Amino acid sequence: MESPFGQGNGKGNGTFVLYLEPILNTYYKTYQNIITVSDMPHGPLADMVTLINLPKLSPFQEAGVFSAPSLGRGMGSCVNVLLRYSKSGTGTGTGRTIGKNTDHFLGADDIPSVLGYLVSNGYKVDTSITKMLQNSRVLIGGSSERRFSGDRKMICIVSS
Repeated sequence: MESPFGQGNGKGNGTFVLYLEPILNTYYKTYQNIITVSDMPHGPLADMVTLINLPKLSPFQEAGVFSAPSLGRGMGSCVNVLLRYSKSGTGTGTGRTIGKNTDHFLGADDIPSVLGYLVSNGYKVDTSITKMLQNSRVLIGGSSERRFSGDRKMICIVSS
């Protein structure tokens, strides 16, 4: 039976969450805070989002329930990341060479530009639900059994 909520199954319901999330860039051996997306969005933003495999932030992290290491592949968890350039324009749609250029990822300084892009392309940033969840005692973000990120922070909820 398929869930009508679409969380993490790639089908989505037109609503997604943007997070600011720490990752380990193994090419430069540095940590970065990048903008990630809960599900593949509909519309023009889909060309700016790609699925990449991220390594553990620390050798002490255990493989999560849904991460690739639990499947015996020895890799990190798959995450949708927001790119600075469209996949069709850069030829990096597979995510294989993205880590070699830190400019491909969007970070905290890019949040105003991302929000502007969303609004100008017909997306609705749901400020009331975002504010309600950020002020609630329910943590939306943080660490997860589904991925290796550390302190993932919710930026906003968006509808297409």
